[in-house]
Amino acid sequence: MDIRTQAALLAAIVTLALAVAALLRENRSRVFTVFAILAIDLSLFSVAICFLRWPEFGFAETWWNRLAVASGSLIPSAALAFYLEFLGVARRPARRARNAMLAGSLGGLVVAASPLIHVRLARFAVAAYVLFGLAVVISVLLNRLGSAATRVERARLRYLLVGALVAMVLSAAEVLLPASVNYPVEGLGSISLTIYMFFLSQTLLRHRLLDLHEFLGKIVVVTALGLVLATVYGGLVSWVGDRRELFYFNTVVASFVILSLFEPLRHRVEEWVVATLFNERYELVRKLELIRDRTATVIDPAELAVTVLDALVETRRVTHASLWLLAEDRPGFRPIESRGPAPAAFLEPAAARALMAAVAAGQKAVLLENLVRRMAELQRLLPAGPAEAVARSGRMALAAVEAELKRLSDARAVMASMKAGICMPLAAGDRPVGFFACWDERVPEAFASDEIAALLEVADRCALVIENSKLYQQMKERDRLAAIGEMSAGLAHEIRNPLAAIKGAIQYLDPSKLPVEDREFLEIVVDEVNRLNGVVSQFLDYSRPLKTALVPTDVNEVLSRTLKLLQSTVPHGIELVADLTGQPQRVLCDAEQLRQVFINLAQNAFQAMPGGGRLTVTTTVVRDELAFWREGARRPDQVEIRFSDTGPGIPEDERERIFVPFFTTKEKGTGLGLAICLRLVKAHQGTIVVRSPPGGGAEFIVALPAFRDERTEPGRAATPEDLQARQRRRERAEARLRRRKSRRGS
Repeated sequence: MDIRTQAALLAAIVTLALAVAALLRENRSRVFTVFAILAIDLSLFSVAICFLRWPEFGFAETWWNRLAVASGSLIPSAALAFYLEFLGVARRPARRARNAMLAGSLGGLVVAASPLIHVRLARFAVAAYVLFGLAVVISVLLNRLGSAATRVERARLRYLLVGALVAMVLSAAEVLLPASVNYPVEGLGSISLTIYMFFLSQTLLRHRLLDLHEFLGKIVVVTALGLVLATVYGGLVSWVGDRRELFYFNTVVASFVILSLFEPLRHRVEEWVVATLFNERYELVRKLELIRDRTATVIDPAELAVTVLDALVETRRVTHASLWLLAEDRPGFRPIESRGPAPAAFLEPAAARALMAAVAAGQKAVLLENLVRRMAELQRLLPAGPAEAVARSGRMALAAVEAELKRLSDARAVMASMKAGICMPLAAGDRPVGFFACWDERVPEAFASDEIAALLEVADRCALVIENSKLYQQMKERDRLAAIGEMSAGLAHEIRNPLAAIKGAIQYLDPSKLPVEDREFLEIVVDEVNRLNGVVSQFLDYSRPLKTALVPTDVNEVLSRTLKLLQSTVPHGIELVADLTGQPQRVLCDAEQLRQVFINLAQNAFQAMPGGGRLTVTTTVVRDELAFWREGARRPDQVEIRFSDTGPGIPEDERERIFVPFFTTKEKGTGLGLAICLRLVKAHQGTIVVRSPPGGGAEFIVALPAFRDERTEPGRAATPEDLQARQRRRERAEARLRRRKSRRGS
């Protein structure tokens, strides 16, 4: 078997394997099916050429000739069908070319199946048709190259065009030239065809041009590594000559040497290839590794943002960079630092929902270029009819196409507002803490796969730093509370005893025996003693460890009782309005602690409206938008309790410090009331935020996780609604089980 025969056999095996791999893909699109047909046809043609050159199979030369002519005549039609589908060319404009190719292929099949197979002129006509058909395919690629809209698309098509030309010329020369002609490099045609088909399959899988560059680089790495290992193996084995005993000994030695050198040698070769052929990628990955190591000693998120973003901008590979963190005052994300044009000031949960849904689907990074490409693929399906859309999208219903297109459009809009070309989530466990985003607007594909992997490592380090920062703040808060507790205990001992003595001595006096002016002074002393005693009590309450007994409780019932207690203390001129939901809203809470929060918020609102006004208390149920962070996570809804007053409002500079202990704007306030409220709400896994619109008024929003028990409560008979809900859950479970079995069977 000569080298040409071996190369043809190699081409047959590889193209058949590529066809099988394309057919085995789940939910494969039409382009993979057409590629598989082209690969099978080339495999049959290579098999025929191989056995025509194999002397042992000369007895069936006529049948191998028939197979070669038949499969060869089908190559132009299969190639044209593939490239038209791959390039997205509409079927109607290409109908004439398709029909011409089908007519030529039909003529070739007639020649293969008839006695014309023995006529040299007929075989020559089929060969001429094949060359003409492949030239038409090349012209289609050339025309699409001229109309390409982006530089990336032009580069991708240029690769395909050059590869197709080389493979066609070398394969035609190898097939058409007789064996007696001294061919310079035997087997190069089949080898070039094998490499091109493998590259074409990778082009279908790797939509990014940089991934193709990386793929070519890996080919270089494997080739260089193979040459080095072959040199080592050949050098240790070839010198033994005919001495069989040394041959086996040196083979074992060479194998051990190669196994010992393989890993470090592979690493060195890969590093050398990347540094030589892709120097910019090598430098960026190296600098990203330095950024990752530099953040090891950082604990403050603000310092982390400055360190990472400044170092990233210094690489000159990004034009935009930002670090987003989960906001503390309200649901959503806020950029703590950015470089380049400023992104959006705030990212609402509803807007971030599309982005988090993409991440929840398993993507560690969301790339803008992938969103744009996928949207273009789906938009090509929408104008077609429903039946054709289902066929072209791999059994995907038209409604599913529109839903996915809407989700991708929302994600694209979010990334545009973030000024992000690549967005990486920062996660602590299963909950979001922020995003790390960057973009190079100068090129559509800014980062290769190894660069994205390095960026993901930086994002993971940022998430770790942010989580450690929160733990550090909790430790500081615990130490501060411990210090306050010690101070409060000292205050209670050193102040309350003298206060008790002063109050007792004043109460011992008989106010009726004193003048009116002196009697007023005594009342002032008693009031101030009571106020000081209240301050000490608040210190003790704030420093005392919380002990919460969480039980399912109706928030509306707790609010109703609290508002009844407050009715007698509502100042004159203030209207108290309660707008509670009709249905019970249950949360896991300590009713007494929750009542303390509500009383404090109501009294603050009363004090903010000395001239009268209205306090409105409402309860609503809102969906937790951050539940989309993790697929399958069942996060509860949020029960929101709003205290809205018509007072003068809260200035913006004070809103940031309003929950800080000991910060107060009142003449006789301690600054602990709202701090205690915040502490109690956090102990219930909730949030409390304040909003003050420019027109006046303030609104405090307490959000608590809703309690949902799907089981029927003990002691209560199941209602028809309960039975219907159970039946729906059972039907959904059975449907999931059937889908799972069908997937396993397919």
